[in-house]
Amino acid sequence: MKRLLPLTLLALAACATGADAPYSPVGAFEYGAMGHDPFWMVAIGDDQIVLTMGPPGGRADGELLSTSYPRVLPRETDGVRRWESGEGTQVIAIEARTAECTTGGRAYPDQVTVTLSGRMLKGCGGEEVVESRG
Repeated sequence: MKRLLPLTLLALAACATGADAPYSPVGAFEYGAMGHDPFWMVAIGDDQIVLTMGPPGGRADGELLSTSYPRVLPRETDGVRRWESGEGTQVIAIEARTAECTTGGRAYPDQVTVTLSGRMLKGCGGEEVVESRG
């Protein structure tokens, strides 16, 4: 099964950074999520979790700042997947709930909440839902 969200994330990051080649924040991409106001994206890969944030205002065309956290396996409780990584004041918690979510005119299967030391970011995650046109 092809994962469409990684392509979306990579395209967004490449456009935002102005790079010629797509940005790959993690080796083997496992899960991704994104939101806006401010723009942010999370890439969970084989060995790390990378949070990339943009400037306030929901734009992805300014300076982007990425922070890496050690990769952890998700815990699942009542249908909610949760990744929690980091130590001390550098902790990230990501919760993915199965519930339709739309951002930027695209639909995703999960509503995602990212929590950073009390700051909460909301967005969408999982593979982009592509409607078949029959």
